[in-house]
Amino acid sequence: MPSKNLEEELQHLRTLWSGFMASRVIMTANNLRVFDHLVGWRSVDELKEKLKTDKRATEILLDALTALGLLKKKKDRYKNTPLSDRFLVSSSPYYQGNIIAHAENLWWSWSGLDDVLKTGKPNRTERWDLRAFILGMHDIASLRSEEVIKRLPLRRVKKALDLGGGPGTYSIELAKKGLEVTLFDRPEVLEIVERVINDTPYGNNIKLKPGDFMVDSFGRGYDLVFLSQVLHAYSEKDNIRLLRSIRKTLNPGGYVAVQEFYLNETRTSPLRGALFSVNMLVNTQGGRTYTSKEIRGWLKDAGFISIRAHRLGETALYIGKI
Repeated sequence: MPSKNLEEELQHLRTLWSGFMASRVIMTANNLRVFDHLVGWRSVDELKEKLKTDKRATEILLDALTALGLLKKKKDRYKNTPLSDRFLVSSSPYYQGNIIAHAENLWWSWSGLDDVLKTGKPNRTERWDLRAFILGMHDIASLRSEEVIKRLPLRRVKKALDLGGGPGTYSIELAKKGLEVTLFDRPEVLEIVERVINDTPYGNNIKLKPGDFMVDSFGRGYDLVFLSQVLHAYSEKDNIRLLRSIRKTLNPGGYVAVQEFYLNETRTSPLRGALFSVNMLVNTQGGRTYTSKEIRGWLKDAGFISIRAHRLGETALYIGKI
């Protein structure tokens, strides 16, 4: 009979390799908007009619979601737990359903990891949904944007550039401070961003500038350039070139602020940072998660001084001055 330690080790290993099962259940439930229909108690029959799904399949899915702690069950009736009401109902201000929808993009990309290891080339598939990606970034950033912007030296900042600003979440937070903000990103991204910004009272303070920041000029005369979760998508060489370009856009005494996933110097911890490197492996040509030492070194190489770092949960914020 296996020892207790052996059983515990096997259970840990089983939890690791079977993680995809829980992920797929949550993604499917999110795709079907199951949680929107379970703010109050509903029976399987009621839900299957709403979802237009098979009864047996629906019941099995709901039982699995209950086992995961996302639903409560009473006889044949189900209801969201507080966690699901808070994060998985589309009307909630803390909604995370877009980033879960984006996880389906990643599902197909990651499924090609075997081939990526042989070729070294990414496996971005035709299933990629840009809208889910951009709105998913908004889901995540909306939970931390206020805390991040609090860390920035804004006392003398009047004009800011949110470079590769994605959904505009940080642009909105900067605009709240009374700053004149330029959000620079690709045209197809800005089409989505415009709707997010227009839902706020700060749209008049935000200018949308389309382009590819690795090729096109993004202007000059900024007091602050904010660069959030961009460097991990590019190679070391491209990142140094980008930071040098950013320096040229800044007014004397200006700042750059870089937010990235945190990864220690061995590149093995925390787990989130290490796994995100794999995400960049399967989705980009040269990106990965970078260490604090690497990012600080690039900032110094690009001509920034007085470089400070703040750990913010799973991310780190680096601020450099010219």
